[in-house]
Amino acid sequence: MIGIRSALNQTVTGLAMLVAVALFSGCASQRIETLSQKMADQQRQIGTLQREDIEMKSRIEEQRTGYYLMEKRLKENNDRMGEIQARLQSLEISLGEIKGSLEGMRAPLEKTLATAAAPPSAAPAGVSPAAVAPLASEMAPSAPVSQPEPLQKVQPAPTGALGSQELYNRAMRFLKAGEMGQAILEFERYAQEFPQSELTDNAQYWIGEAYYSQKEFKRALAEFQKVPDRFPQGDKVPDALLKVGLSYLELGQREKAIAEWRKLLAKYPDSAPASLARKKLAELSKSK
Repeated sequence: MIGIRSALNQTVTGLAMLVAVALFSGCASQRIETLSQKMADQQRQIGTLQREDIEMKSRIEEQRTGYYLMEKRLKENNDRMGEIQARLQSLEISLGEIKGSLEGMRAPLEKTLATAAAPPSAAPAGVSPAAVAPLASEMAPSAPVSQPEPLQKVQPAPTGALGSQELYNRAMRFLKAGEMGQAILEFERYAQEFPQSELTDNAQYWIGEAYYSQKEFKRALAEFQKVPDRFPQGDKVPDALLKVGLSYLELGQREKAIAEWRKLLAKYPDSAPASLARKKLAELSKSK
């Protein structure tokens, strides 16, 4: 009897061990499956992150390329703007020479017209009025000659000095040749000898340009400012206001430059200098 119980106990114990092993094997298999699932999920996430990383690098590279192209275009535009400004300055110099030539031609023309419109002189002694009358009728114009309204009187050149046209053109030649010091002296001389000429405001403006080209911005600022102060109706006022702003900017006075350009836009909105002032204001706005 005892033997049978012992055998049963051994059998039960064996069955229990088999059940335990089966249960343990099932749990281990389930854990392994869970871990495998987690690993697969992590591998998928790693793959997704790697793809996103590649896409981000690609976008960054595209942006770098875009920035490079943008900087290249900006540089090309700035170079082009410099060329345009140089051409404009050359054209202004040529226009100044033309104005100087016209100024020199105006005085002789007015003198000729005044002589033609003057009444004939009285007959000399011993000559009868009847003899003079036919001659006077031939010389007299059939209709009154209308004289053009003079622009502004130009002072005559002092004895031994250059005339208005010659002196202005001489100063322009020095400016074109890059001899800024001599050009300044000649323009200052012109402004002193011909203060009422219609080109005096131009001469004053070119004095400022000569100093500006030599990077003497403080002196250039003072000379440019004289144009609107002394010649408020002159045709160089818009150009002078633009350069006053640029001189302030070069001197590090940003707010004063902005104020001058806004004044230019308010008074001369359709002028070429106003267009350049708008661009400079836009550039300053972006650089804040």
